[in-house]
Amino acid sequence: MRRLRNQTTGLLVWWVEVLMLVILYYSYTGTRAVADASTGEAMRMGHDLLRLETFLHLDPELGLNRWLQSVPVLAVVCCYYYATLHFVVTPALLVWMHRRHPPRYAQARWTLVITTLICLVGFFLFPTAPPRLLTGTSYVDTMSHFEGWGWWSGSASAAPDGLEGLTNQYAALPSLHCAWSLWCGFLLVRFGRRPLVRVLGALYPAATLFVVMSTSNHYLLDAVAGWAVLGGAAGAVALVAGWRSRVGFVGSAAGQPAVPGAGSQLAPNALAPVSVPLPSPPPSSPAPPPSSLAPPPSSLAPPPSPVPPPAPPATSSMAMRVTPVARADGAHAN
Repeated sequence: MRRLRNQTTGLLVWWVEVLMLVILYYSYTGTRAVADASTGEAMRMGHDLLRLETFLHLDPELGLNRWLQSVPVLAVVCCYYYATLHFVVTPALLVWMHRRHPPRYAQARWTLVITTLICLVGFFLFPTAPPRLLTGTSYVDTMSHFEGWGWWSGSASAAPDGLEGLTNQYAALPSLHCAWSLWCGFLLVRFGRRPLVRVLGALYPAATLFVVMSTSNHYLLDAVAGWAVLGGAAGAVALVAGWRSRVGFVGSAAGQPAVPGAGSQLAPNALAPVSVPLPSPPPSSPAPPPSSLAPPPSSLAPPPSPVPPPAPPATSSMAMRVTPVARADGAHAN
């Protein structure tokens, strides 16, 4: 597994990222092949959505479409918006997150990948005709109407001329345009440093919603479904990231190498024995003289008991008194 990650940042190596994009592309190709074989079901699903929106009074698509057709300049701008920003802003933000915010890149990327995979499953299970292709209605295909103003094809919305076969005409539910735009807007608001960038991030999902409905490419419920898928994917990725941090993989879900942190389980290297040098003893000082160490005797031995003074020597009555003999001048006594 270490070969799949950069040892410095903990992120997947570049070729793994490219492989993920290739898998997503061929998954989308598979849904297109299934949708081409279920046109009748896609039409029924489109009519069901339109009836549900009418019942809920949430059907602004037709009014927006007619108004946009009355403002040709704005209609052409919306066509360019739909054909470019969806395929430019999202990859650009992936690169921006990878270079400027690597600790948050992995979580953002997995949120986008899981959202896209769930939407592809929706395209496979619920092929839905967009309003512009819905039979028996008065919607105008804005991209086809202004085909001569850009590179897109009149038969396939947002697809360049000659590449109509690369698109899934019945991939309306959920709206991948709205899901991706909300993902981009959140990242710009959350990580943008300049106020203008954050304002553009807040406006981007709303502008995308207006464009996809006014050009008759999506229903309002398509957008709601796309946002719900994005929210579920973001919640799942956040739960996994929290679990990994609790078990000791702090930073790995955010694009950093796993290190022991606040989790209850330590990384394997944390249990390896470590040799710690012991402090050397201080140099010995010369021993003090015995007199300075020995306590005074009075402090060691109990005080001696008092001894009575010696009695004076007794004199005997038989003692002889010696009387000095006087001697004459110049004579010695014998």
